Amino acid sequence: MNAFVNGPASQAGAAAPPSTGQSPAVRHAEDLSAVLKECHGIRADVHELASGNAIVSVRYGLLAYTDGESFWWTSPELNHADSPLLSSALTLHEAAAQLAEHHRILCAKDAADAVRNGLPLLADVIRAEHVDPR
Repeated sequence: MNAFVNGPASQAGAAAPPSTGQSPAVRHAEDLSAVLKECHGIRADVHELASGNAIVSVRYGLLAYTDGESFWWTSPELNHADSPLLSSALTLHEAAAQLAEHHRILCAKDAADAVRNGLPLLADVIRAEHVDPR
């Protein structure tokens, strides 16, 4: 049941917000996309996955995943073993700030570096989500 219906606001007689029909992950992803655009001037696309999660495609090689509660992505910065690092954030603004910095780092690199460094590509993620293993 919708948390707004049984929450304190409904007990005080306030109306519950209308349902958009979107999953929590897609709503969270769209919120991140909006913050990236409004606060950092970065346009990002939202894609719903078959798993119920959503992806915010920020740049070639920079995909932020969300389950509707938190965000995680592969950083373009490498660790001591020259492997990409997994980054995460719990809030929209924290995620947007970190992703904007990672966007800046990727803009300064050759796009082929993203592939060579093992960063995820949108087509690969979507294909993996929609492939029937049978």
